[in-house]
Parts: sequence; C-alpha cells; structure tokens
Amino acid sequence: MAAKILTIDPITRIEGHLGVKVKVEDGVVTDSWCSGLLWRGFEKIVLNRDPRDAPVILGRICGVCHNIHHLVASLAVEAAAGIGLEDLPSNAIALRNILQGASCIYSHLVHIFVLAGPDYDMYGLGLENYNVLMKEAILPAQRLCNQIIAIFGGKAPHTEAIVPGGVATVLSLDKIGSALVRVRELEKLLEAYVPKILDYFDSQPELQEFGVGPLNFLSYACFPNPENLGETFIKGGVTIKGEFRSLNIDKIVEYVKHSWYTDDSGGKPSEAPPPKDQYGKAEAYSWAKSPRYDGEPCEVGPLARMINSGYYKPKSKHGASVYDRMYARILEVKLLLERMPEWIAALKLGADVCLPYKVPDSGFGVGLWEAPRGANGHWVKISAGKIAHYQVVSPTAWNISPRDEAGKLGPVEQALLGTPVPDPENPVNVVRVVRSFDPCLACSIHVVG
Repeated sequence: MAAKILTIDPITRIEGHLGVKVKVEDGVVTDSWCSGLLWRGFEKIVLNRDPRDAPVILGRICGVCHNIHHLVASLAVEAAAGIGLEDLPSNAIALRNILQGASCIYSHLVHIFVLAGPDYDMYGLGLENYNVLMKEAILPAQRLCNQIIAIFGGKAPHTEAIVPGGVATVLSLDKIGSALVRVRELEKLLEAYVPKILDYFDSQPELQEFGVGPLNFLSYACFPNPENLGETFIKGGVTIKGEFRSLNIDKIVEYVKHSWYTDDSGGKPSEAPPPKDQYGKAEAYSWAKSPRYDGEPCEVGPLARMINSGYYKPKSKHGASVYDRMYARILEVKLLLERMPEWIAALKLGADVCLPYKVPDSGFGVGLWEAPRGANGHWVKISAGKIAHYQVVSPTAWNISPRDEAGKLGPVEQALLGTPVPDPENPVNVVRVVRSFDPCLACSIHVVG
C-alpha cells in the first residue's frame, strides 16, 4: 500500500494550537512531525524589570496550570537572592505544596474527564450521558480544587499569594478547616470514579501496544516534606533507557535547527539569549524549541514522575504506552489526594508564612518544579537590580519538540511511530497518543501580541 500523509491541524481538546503530520504505511505510522503554531516571547517581556515582576507576569504564560509559572519564577528569583529551601518557613513550604497539589489535581481532572476522556468510553456511560458526568463529578471537583487554592491564595486562577520568600496569606483555623473539608469532599466525590477509570484501562490491553516514546524520563524534585526537607513526594532525576541517574541541569540544552528561530537562539538556558523569530527558516517546522538532556529527548509529565519516584512500573512490555501515560496521571491524582491532608496538618497557626525578601543587586538563580504536564524550569540573571536574562523551559516544550541537530525526534513524534491507523479517515489512535501527553502550547511557545 502506498504511503499516505495525514495532517491533523489543529489537534483539538488540548491547550493551544498544535499541528501534527504523520506518514502512514501499511496501516501504521512510520514518521511524524509536531508543529507548535504560535510565537514565543515571554522571556523578552520581563527583561530590564524588577525581579519581583517576574512571577506576576510569567504566571500568565498559561491559564490551565495557572499557578506553576508563578511559583517557579518565585523560586528562580529566590535562588538569585541566595534564599534556599532551608531558609523558608515550614508554613511557606506546606502552603506551596497545597496550592500546587490542588492545581495539579484540577489540571489532571480536566485532562482525564474532558480533554482525553471523549476518546474513550472509560466511564461506561456513552457520550450521550456525558453531560450527566460533567454535572455530577467534573464541575464539582474542579470547583473544590479552585476553592482550596482561593482559601490560601486569595483567588483562582492566578493567585498572587506566591511571592519570593514564601506565601503572602494570613493563616487561620477557619481557613485550615475549610481547606481540609474540601479535600475530604474531593476524595469522596472521586472515589466512585477513579476505580472505574483504572478498571477501564485494564480492560483495554491494546492501549499498551502503542504510544511508546523515547523511553527517557525526566523529572524535577518537588513537594518537599515541610517537616523533613530531604524528603520529596516527587523525586528529581532522569531515566535514560532504563537507567536512573541523578539530575545535572547543566546538561539541558535547547536546539533550534528545526524551529523558526535564528540559529543563535538555542543553547543552555543559562546562556541563550531571548529567542529571535525567523519564520520560513529552511528545515524548520515549529515554534517550539528542542530541549534535550545530555543530547537525549526526554518525556516529562506524570508518567516520568511516577517512574522516577518509584510509584509506578509501566505495564506495557514496550516500557511505555498510551495506557501507562493515562494510568500514571490517574495514579498521581490518587497519591496527591493522600498527601494533601498531611500538608494541611503541617500548617502552624501563628508561625511565619514568608521570609523577608530584598531584591539583590546581582545574582543568578534557577527555579525547578513539576507542572501537571511535567518538568518546568526558569533561569534568571539579575544585574543592577533588574532582570538581565530570563529563559523558560516548559514541560510541553520537552514533549512536542521537533527534531534536533542530530535528527532525533521529539518524545511525541517518537511516540507516534508504530501507532496503528486502520482507518485513515478516522485516525483516532493518533490523537489518543498526542492527547495522552496533555500538551499545553501556551506554556511551550508563549504568545506575544
């Protein structure tokens, strides 16, 4: 059978504009290209500004996982000021865990129920009854997550309470009790659905046969134990072809050969200048860069976190699959719900929630944390009290990255290889693979307009 090129543009039910092109031969995908179709430029906006502006501005990169860039920018500015995790009040650490935990649960539920959910009949309801599910479970669960965020962060989305030095909130017994009640309501609401979803995927073994990817998994350490800072819920590290290694962020490099940026826009995040657009550049087909770790494309996200942290071993004989990616996301919801009461219980009334902070005249810092979709990093250099350099390497930039200088495909591009396409007029498995990564194009490319 002759090869056929299928173009799905845009991929719907994701955040932002992503185009995917696949080459299909004998009913399977043999080549693929992911194209991020927005322009990137948020790093330029914060140049020459007060470092305290960075969290507020960069928090607006995304409206789905709306607190993560705000936190990571704060971590980067803290690091530039010489503030370490051990310097922060334990209340600040617990509050950040709670805010990010609720945000992560919220984002995962959106993906499981709304974005990827319609690709499957995982609830045994049929699509005709989907509105019932929305009313009874999805919307109430999302409301509870946002209420937890608003209790400690003032509002949701885009809380302004996360600041360099901690969290600007006033703790009270009422707030602590209200948050705990909502966590328990969330647990009760989801206890009927999570087992059904897990049972559904266990009944679909064919989903273990495709969507494999590069089998390299990267994650940043996050959610530290407020009572024991050496212990984190998510472990940092990188697994390359089955071998777990400690993380060295100096090995992270962004390539731009196949991106619509000038050739000098790539490099290490600590050194590379703000990207300069070069639309129409030969061989380029995406506004996303190509982040690599020690030259290797790495998948980031719930599956990477669950593997690197030892919570999950892929069930697919191939080492990863659509099944494993979806299963890991649901598992993470369950594990976060178990941790949330512990973090709330760690809050201490009357104790500090924030460390007094002074903008340094000069400094360099890196902020690392896990967004719902994966490893999120911010690099900042401060000179004369202003931001002189800023780079963001977001989760979806890792996952939907185009080919690099060595011709290595990005994680989603690799995951598409071997995907069965029995009906070219309805390539449902192609979008299942792409959506299993839960892409967020706003985070990976950033819009300036």
